[in-house]
Amino acid sequence: MRRKLFLYSLLIVWMFYIPSAWATSERILSPLPENVMQKWQNFELVGQTRLHRFGFHIYDSTYWISDYSSNSKDSNDLLINNTRALSITYARKIYAQKLLSSTKKEWLRLGFDEQYPLDAWLVILENIWPDVNKGDQLVFVTTPDGKSTFYNQDRILGTIDDPNFGSAFLAIWLDKNSRFKKNRKELLGENA
Repeated sequence: MRRKLFLYSLLIVWMFYIPSAWATSERILSPLPENVMQKWQNFELVGQTRLHRFGFHIYDSTYWISDYSSNSKDSNDLLINNTRALSITYARKIYAQKLLSSTKKEWLRLGFDEQYPLDAWLVILENIWPDVNKGDQLVFVTTPDGKSTFYNQDRILGTIDDPNFGSAFLAIWLDKNSRFKKNRKELLGENA
């Protein structure tokens, strides 16, 4: 009986998870909005991922770098001298306060509380971020001149003019100590 239940469960997982994984590998999960693509016409997709927590689909995310096809893909120069974007399309409603508390929690977990003005950044983000609903897209773009801008679909939500903010924010997803290792590898275009 247990064996039948196990095989039945396995079949259900295969039917729903595997075909959707095949389908998403051929399309961009969270494409950049048209106005972002027009402003920086040379964005190239680095990687994409789908985050699940406790069996629930939370969001789809893509990571983009301008002029990514350059020969310096593996150097830190690419991260310093290129515009980068992170696009997140939410699969459920999440209140702005939850986004803020999760961001703070991850920054603290990464040990950023000693080197960055996290509380000041969180106050700014509180005035920028909206509650998100299923299908909403938040896009983060950071440029080499130290400006970081948030978009909601095609609308600018706000800009943070601190040269350290962009890398600290992206570290939540891309740092080697990021919480979700598999998702990090997928965003960086590495084999998961």
